[in-house]
Amino acid sequence: FSQALSKVFINMEQTLPLRFKWNPPLHGLWLRTMMVFSMDQYRSDPVQRCHNHIATNSVSNQNVDERILRHVVRCTHPDSIYEENNGHMSVSVPLSTPQPGSLYVPLGFQFFCKNSCSSGMNRRCTELVFTLETAQRQVIGRRILKVRVCSCPKRDKDKEEQESNGPVNLIPGKKRKLPGLSHPPPGKKPLSGNSSTGQHDTREYNITLKIPGKDNARAILNYAFDRLAGESLRTGAFPSLSPYIEEINKKIHDMK
Repeated sequence: FSQALSKVFINMEQTLPLRFKWNPPLHGLWLRTMMVFSMDQYRSDPVQRCHNHIATNSVSNQNVDERILRHVVRCTHPDSIYEENNGHMSVSVPLSTPQPGSLYVPLGFQFFCKNSCSSGMNRRCTELVFTLETAQRQVIGRRILKVRVCSCPKRDKDKEEQESNGPVNLIPGKKRKLPGLSHPPPGKKPLSGNSSTGQHDTREYNITLKIPGKDNARAILNYAFDRLAGESLRTGAFPSLSPYIEEINKKIHDMK
């Protein structure tokens, strides 16, 4: 767990132990858990397992109910109920009151696909949404936990923490030169950058494409958004890249 990012990094099929506490400790409540994409432009897309991990010959799918196979998140509670609504999958668990002498209810969760799987989550950031519900499905509480399922949790944790702290010096004792962060004057194009010196290329290119299929066009826009958003984090040039990111994001929303 990264304290700096408030985010869990975990291996696939490893159990994530969590403790749940609510006040007042009413009886008969349910906990619903759903994995969603963190970024707004993917929020409506369901989180699903990739083709390889959902295959029936996969070891993790042996002796598993077919209704559970598509779920990325599973709960170790024996009375877990798995549901699907328009492709969005969740698992609900009946919450008993804490045992005498305890203030919380422990639950374990496992993940059966990775964020890096290209035919599944496709490197998109994810988070768990926990909702406290009555038996009539009235939501009375909500919490969110950022999660990344990966092969090397420590490596990915260290990498994301470094990126969140801004660019780091590549050579001890020497500062890395950063590109300008100010917006170009009205009617002027940004100054050209030199990628060989570590600066990002700020020259503008007008591209007109005709793409067959709405899903294909949206995928290309999503890639462009992720590309620029990632560069803004790596270089610290968000102010200068923000207008382009916002324009792409608007085009994505206009297609929905």
